[in-house]
Order: sequence, then C-alpha cells, then structure tokens
Amino acid sequence: MAGIKIVKPADRDRGTAQTAGMVREAGISQATAGVSTIWSGYVKTPPGSASGAHHHGDCETAIYVLSGSVRFRFGPHLEQAIDAGAGDFVFVPPNEIHLEENLSATEPNELIVSRGCTTMLVVNVPDPRAETPG
Repeated sequence: MAGIKIVKPADRDRGTAQTAGMVREAGISQATAGVSTIWSGYVKTPPGSASGAHHHGDCETAIYVLSGSVRFRFGPHLEQAIDAGAGDFVFVPPNEIHLEENLSATEPNELIVSRGCTTMLVVNVPDPRAETPG
C-alpha cells in the first residue's frame, strides 16, 4: 500500500492478541495498515487491576504512558519493579517476562505501545511468583 494511512479509533483491530487484565487495540499493524516491520497500538488497564504475566518474544517494546500511574514488575520472579506516569517512556527488552499494575483504584491507565516486530507477539505465561520450588 502506498501513501500515508490513518487508522481511526473505530478502525483499530480489537482482535489482536490479549493478556488478562488489559485491553489491546492494534493501531498500526499488518491488518490495519499493511505494515511489515512494526506494530503500534493502544492499551488500557482498568483501575486497580494488573495484567497477567507475559513477554513479547524477540520484539523490543517501547511504551509511552498517556495517562495514569503504572508499575511494571519484571525479573525471574517479578521481584523487581519500576513505576511510570503520564509522559514517561518505558523500554521492555525482548523476552522480558513482566506485568503491568494500575496504581490507581479509580482511573484507568492508557498506554501507546510500539514493537519492532512484524506481528503483535504476546506470549502469556504462568505467574512466576506462583511457581513452587522443585
């Protein structure tokens, strides 16, 4: 497809891969814009909720926090945490298991997420905090 493409909110792909506790909508993807090397979308986490544990395979991920306060948990047992707020950018390396927590009990988090991969790759995994030692 040649030329510039606009994807209106009503045209976002809501059938994109999902993780419990959040809603993803593809804005720029193969399905919406015919792209072959990137994915960019809108993510909303309801008040007081957390996403399930997941990673994005070999994709690098950039996140821009539009609104709210979000805690990112990561590490082998999600033991590390960083907090981000509106206006912050967050980088998530490839294969980094993580989850997002909305720190507000009353307001949703809104994020713009972009990935350097050809599809919206999401690998949902069991919460590593629930694993019992072998």
